[in-house]
Amino acid sequence: MAVKASHVYDGTTGGTDRGGRRTHIIQLLRDAKAPLSTAQVAELVGVHLNTARFHLESLVDSGLAERQTEASGQPGRRRVLYSGTLPNQTHERAQGYRLLAEILTRTIAAKYPEAAAEMYQVGIDWGGYLTSRPAPYETFDEDDIAKRVVDKLDALWFAPELRRSPRPHLLLHNCPFTGTAAGAPQVVCQLHVGMINGSLAELRSSQRVVELCPQVESHLCQGWLGPAPAEELTSVPMRLPQEDERRASVDDLLADLAETAA
Repeated sequence: MAVKASHVYDGTTGGTDRGGRRTHIIQLLRDAKAPLSTAQVAELVGVHLNTARFHLESLVDSGLAERQTEASGQPGRRRVLYSGTLPNQTHERAQGYRLLAEILTRTIAAKYPEAAAEMYQVGIDWGGYLTSRPAPYETFDEDDIAKRVVDKLDALWFAPELRRSPRPHLLLHNCPFTGTAAGAPQVVCQLHVGMINGSLAELRSSQRVVELCPQVESHLCQGWLGPAPAEELTSVPMRLPQEDERRASVDDLLADLAETAA
């Protein structure tokens, strides 16, 4: 019987339904044109009314959503409506962490113009640390590895999605550091992709993110997957496409998303 590897606890919700559902609800609240009721969220997510209410109230408590009472001139109980605080993150605690991330990122980018390789390496180290290492002789197939990595990204609020067509790629629907990343992708994006590849390496995957196209839409990044190199090139940063390549990739992705939605 294989020995189960110990889990590294990093303060996230891990691969539970709770983490995935809350990420989904955050997306819904963020993208909705008007505040949503508990019943609307329950229907969209596919959960019981009480489950939706539990998650919504937890998001309010953590500063990721706001609660308000519907204005109505009609008699009877008024509905409670919820709206998201992302991407503005108006909660005081979230603002503090975002400011700290902004200060540190800008300092690194200003003092170390060639920081990309170093940040990629840091990401690989942390990606391996945050991933439960397989036991000796324990192997996972690529589907199981993909699920583990997606679950971890989901717990870290990236709202990930793995797609197989036209070739394997990751969609990250919610970058928690979108403003900071836009100003210094060589720091933030290289760190994030390094973390993903560090996790894939720790799980002995044959795949790596070989190219990242950040901010193809607001809060949406795309990472193309490909074969892992024969020798792990931990010091080589992830390739970020040039503007003309990026524009072509964005057009292809938006067309693909529109086709999927139809």
